[in-house]
Amino acid sequence: MRIKILILMGLFCLSTSIFGQEIGRVIIGNHSVKLLKSNDLFACVYSDLNSTSKDIHHKTFNFPIKETIYQIIMDGFKTNSSRQIFVKTDEYTIVKFDYKIIDGQLKLAINHNDLYTQLIGVSTYLTQKQVKSLFGITTNFG
Repeated sequence: MRIKILILMGLFCLSTSIFGQEIGRVIIGNHSVKLLKSNDLFACVYSDLNSTSKDIHHKTFNFPIKETIYQIIMDGFKTNSSRQIFVKTDEYTIVKFDYKIIDGQLKLAINHNDLYTQLIGVSTYLTQKQVKSLFGITTNFG
């Protein structure tokens, strides 16, 4: 029995180190965006909005400092107007934060372009509250 517990604990630790720790997840219809931490990198994993509902593709880009990306995204919500912010997250990846007013509310779509693999993808639109949830920021109303 003790050996089984040790084996299960070892497998859990291994799976956590391989797949990373989930910080937050937002699900909108058939699409999702999640933020993972693995070792020294953070990964944004999203279902590509251009995928069909039968065959949804997930795409990923990495960045080293969560707080920096979070601050850049939140600064984009400060002006209540459509705009775009471009960030180069590594040598081959450019991420565009695309803000648009939809149904009277400012929302963000994350577009990314991997110059090395020619991979292009776009997330579903997120509200400011959903972005906070994605980054593990909780608000207590008390």
